[in-house]
Amino acid sequence: MKLLTAIATLIASITLSFSASAQVPLAPSSPKAGELSAIVCSEKSPALCAQLLYKTDVSSETEGQFQVLIQGFDGLAITNFKADLWMQMGHHGHGSSPLDIVENANGVYLVTNAWFVMRGKWDVRLDFVINGQAEHLEIPVYVAQ
Repeated sequence: MKLLTAIATLIASITLSFSASAQVPLAPSSPKAGELSAIVCSEKSPALCAQLLYKTDVSSETEGQFQVLIQGFDGLAITNFKADLWMQMGHHGHGSSPLDIVENANGVYLVTNAWFVMRGKWDVRLDFVINGQAEHLEIPVYVAQ
């Protein structure tokens, strides 16, 4: 009887250990070429949203390239478009070198020279003016490698 109890306890222990380890969330992976980011919408204008289309795999060792797709602007002119990369590190943050930005169409921008120089959570910060109103959106990007 003691042997049966010991075996049952061992099986329960292994099962609980496996269940606990299976529930530990894995770190997100870096975006791959062809993938889309999450859609992020403006707090001031909820129909105004942006998303990234990754043209290259994102890593801390190579240049990143992506398109910024702005949606919901109803054909209004977008002006003063700026983008930068930002990483918050405790009480301070830092960015990356200036990005190269080419407007492909109103609301579509190709961003190159994007260097995510460290692993971790970055934000692609977008600033632009539409219909005389300044907008600021931040799209998170996780760099795992």
